[in-house]
This record gives sequence, structure tokens and C-alpha cells, in this order.
Amino acid sequence: MATIHGIPISIHVSFLLLMLFLGLRTLSSSGPRVALIEQGLVLAVFVCVALHELGHAAAALRHGVPMSGITLYPFGGVARMARRPPQGMVEVVIASAGPAVNLAIAGALFVLSAGEVITPGGAFGLRLLSLLFWANLILAGFNLLPAFPLDGGRILRGLLTIRMGWARATVWAASVGQVAAVLLILVGLMHDVWLVLAGLLVLPAANAELRYALAVRQFANRRVGEVARIELVRLEPAATISEAAELSVATPVADFLIMDGHRPVAYLSAPRLWARVRSDEPGTQPVTAVAEPLATPIPGDTPVEDAIGYFHRGGPETAPVIDDQGNTIGIVAVGDLIRAAQLARHATSRK
Repeated sequence: MATIHGIPISIHVSFLLLMLFLGLRTLSSSGPRVALIEQGLVLAVFVCVALHELGHAAAALRHGVPMSGITLYPFGGVARMARRPPQGMVEVVIASAGPAVNLAIAGALFVLSAGEVITPGGAFGLRLLSLLFWANLILAGFNLLPAFPLDGGRILRGLLTIRMGWARATVWAASVGQVAAVLLILVGLMHDVWLVLAGLLVLPAANAELRYALAVRQFANRRVGEVARIELVRLEPAATISEAAELSVATPVADFLIMDGHRPVAYLSAPRLWARVRSDEPGTQPVTAVAEPLATPIPGDTPVEDAIGYFHRGGPETAPVIDDQGNTIGIVAVGDLIRAAQLARHATSRK
């Protein structure tokens, strides 16, 4: 739809379908004038939702958190940050900015109408302003519910992050979000179908965030030995490609560690092996001719973040992992360590 300060703003097709549905329904029941008024009111509320998301974006950019985009849906919008806020209080500020915009709009309408938007009289224009006034209060109030991923849930996570770190805070906030979503569904079944729809939107998002947070917690303070690949078939350097292929078919574990006595000398993955088997390479070639070299051995008790330093740009991307006695217990790829280190930073952040 537009780009503001480098942030692309898009409208989900479901919003356009909702506008079409409401327009046709009202046109058939109340005529074109009422349908146009309704469409105008929906668009006005839509603008308030857009300003709500822009409030999040402005607060994020002010605190140095880049935005990847804003998408507007029939039931609200999503402002996507390119990375997690660096501190718990920063997330509180960013999450609070959206509802603050809606409260500011409601406050402006209250002042402009001299308070008449609360209980409007018969004036048509004043009734429309009253609807917009209450819509903004509802938007702010609903978003402040402590149900992750609503703004209230993010505020709760930001406050908890200050005390217990991001991962534990997310587990708590997402769990509260799950409970709140179930309550919305139950209350909605008895009173209002829109609450059911809101609960059904909140619940999967809370579930997904909880699963991610639990995965992150597993990587807190992880050591290389815990992320190493230990299920490997060991081969001597003289073994041939054909012999490795036969073992790969017969053995569920398809990757190979080439050992010269007790010393690891190379690593051969299944994709690399079968790429050679399918080519014109003679099967009598030794596996060392197609295997990958290994980087410097890494002690298994090395923290995952420190272990990345064992690899050098342009060098081997796989290293053997050794125990306290120098015995090889497995291998680890630099990509595995980078992902584990990123998750560990999430898990151990206490800002």
C-alpha cells in the first residue's frame, strides 16, 4: 500500500474481502447511503489501526530496532520487528506505543466534541464520532489484555524479562496468553462470536511463541559436546567409495568420520558421498579423495559461542569434538554452532 521511513505497509486480502462482504450485506438490507456510511466508518477505524501499528514502528525505530514491515488485517495489524528489542523496558515502550496512539485519538475526539462523544445526542456526525471514539477505546483496551501476542502480553514479557530473562519471560507470557485465549473462546461461545474469533487468533500465536521459547531455553549455557553429532560410521582412510556406499545403504546413520587410528582426518556426509556415487567417479577411489577436511578439534566442554572461534573464514566448516582424554566423540559444523549461539544469546539475555 505504501512505504513510510523504509517500512513497507501492506493490506491483507482478507480485509478487502471483509469490506466487500459488509458493503454487499448492508446494501441489500439498508440501501446505498447506509452502506457508504458504514464503509466510511470501517475505513476510519482501519486508519486508526494503521496509526496504532505506526506507533509501534515509531517507538521501535527511536530505540534502534529496525522494522521489516507492517501488515493490516481485518482484526488488527502486525508490526514486524527485524530483531528482538535489546532490553525488556524497550519492549514495554514499543508495545505500549500502539494503545497509546488509540488513547490519544480517543482523547482528541473527546476534547473536540467537548465530551459529547460519550453520550451523543441526535446529531448524525456526532454519533459517527462517538462510534470512532469507542472503537479506539476498545482497540486500546483489547490490545492491553495480557494475552500474548497482544500488546498487553508483550508488555508483560518485557517487564518479566527485566527479572528473569527473555526465555523464561516468554514462557510465562505465552502461557498467560494461552489461558486468556481459551477464556476468550469460552466467553465468546456464550456471548459474542467475535470473541471466539479473537481467541482463535491469539491461541496459535501464543502456542508458537511458547514452543520457540522452550527451544531457546534448551540452548542456554550449552556446550559443544551437547550439540555434537555423535552417530557416525567410522572408516579407515583406505576404505573405498563403493564400500562407504554399501555401508550407507545398510546403516541408518549415513555420515562418515574418517579415522587414521585414533586421529580424525576427514568427514564425509551422505549427500557428498552419493553425489560422487552418481557421477563417473570410480568406486575404487579412497573415501579421503572425496571427504571434507576437518578444522581444529574442539573440546566438548567449550561453550558454543566460544567454539565458533575455532573456525576460520574459507577453512573447513566441520570440526571433530573431543573429550577430556582427547578421544573423538563426534563432529560439529560451524552452522550448528552459529544457530545454537544465537539461541543461547536469547536464552541468557537478562536485560
